[in-house]
Amino acid sequence: MQTIPVYYINLASRPDRRAFMERQFAEFGITAERIEAVRMDEVPRDLLEWHKTTHSLWRMAEGDLACGFSHQRCWQRLLESGAAAALVLEDDVQLAASVLDFLDPELAERLGADLLKLETFHSPVKLGSVSQHVGTTELRELCSSQMGGAAYILTRDAARHSLGSVLRNQMGIDRFLFGRGGYHLLRSRVLQAIPSPCIQIDKLDAASRIGESNIAVTRTRSAARPARDLTAVLGLQLDHVGRLARLAGRDFAALRGPRVVIPFASAPEP
Repeated sequence: MQTIPVYYINLASRPDRRAFMERQFAEFGITAERIEAVRMDEVPRDLLEWHKTTHSLWRMAEGDLACGFSHQRCWQRLLESGAAAALVLEDDVQLAASVLDFLDPELAERLGADLLKLETFHSPVKLGSVSQHVGTTELRELCSSQMGGAAYILTRDAARHSLGSVLRNQMGIDRFLFGRGGYHLLRSRVLQAIPSPCIQIDKLDAASRIGESNIAVTRTRSAARPARDLTAVLGLQLDHVGRLARLAGRDFAALRGPRVVIPFASAPEP
């Protein structure tokens, strides 16, 4: 059966993580393409210096930026493939069997979605009032930040718009895709899977199985940061208010509804 491309990001120096992912792909019968991750020493020095200035609202170090560039390689690969959409995975993701329901090439178009978020961070989020279903999984519009960029489907158009956005190197990949201030939240149609068919293993207290994240030790600390550009901060707030106003116009119930925690659709050990 034809499926969308599945890309997983992996450093050559982490064969343990590659083996972890490929065991899962073999178990579920998924054909996946490995995308070589961008190394920290490949991140442009001028971009690193920019993130030390007042113009950067989200200061990022080499690991965060390398992660973002790695995702951009997947988006570019999707455009080159000619496919309508693709599943992008990081190499520390636990999969549940329900992920197979999301590999239909016509699914994103049928749902009218630009992005499908297939993981949970176990943080409370606001969701839209309209419910759709894929197999046993419910989908609702994501209406508040839900960090994590380790498992998602994006369409060809979403990939093209993302690569064309000046924001793509100004913030972490999870914020860019699914967070306040990012390009897509409340601007694109982003659907959250409930329960999620994917989760990063550190959310399962199982990180010891494949070791610490390569970017964890590079994250920028909050101390000794210069003040942020207040004009940019104000612009961010106004942009978000405008997006909330548009959300109220199409789904007022989403603003009034409670926040919920997205569960993980548990899977057997791979």
